[in-house]
Amino acid sequence: MKLVFSLLVLIFNLSTDCTNLEKVRDQFHTIKTKEDLKKFIDSTKDTSCSRVKPYIASCIMKKAEYTIWPFKKLAYFNEGKKSLEDYIEEYPKDIEAKYVRFLVQTNIPDFLGYNTRIAADKKFIKDNIATADIPESYKKTILQNINNISPN
Repeated sequence: MKLVFSLLVLIFNLSTDCTNLEKVRDQFHTIKTKEDLKKFIDSTKDTSCSRVKPYIASCIMKKAEYTIWPFKKLAYFNEGKKSLEDYIEEYPKDIEAKYVRFLVQTNIPDFLGYNTRIAADKKFIKDNIATADIPESYKKTILQNINNISPN
């Protein structure tokens, strides 16, 4: 019985290995080109860390920026949006997921209709960031970014 429990603990720990999360955060904020985006998606697609999912979802949406075909643009956008919203539904208190959604919603055209959570996400982040399980330096980055983007 102890062996089975130990194996389950080991498997769970392997599936939630977030040792690369800081690198993902840093790399996410440096995406400027199609090549940067591809490199980010390729380097994160096999990660077992669920906390990376909002960043990947955002990048799937961003792929729309680099395609010509309107239907393909919409397909990328909807795929990423669904993934991000599903993650937030599963983890409604995840500050990073709401931060990523905030960034997406403040940087896409209004006609897509994906801009209804900007104020709520900003408030949630500000109200809860002090107790979030993220490095202090990243907390500062988040606060600087949300304060620079939206005056609310």
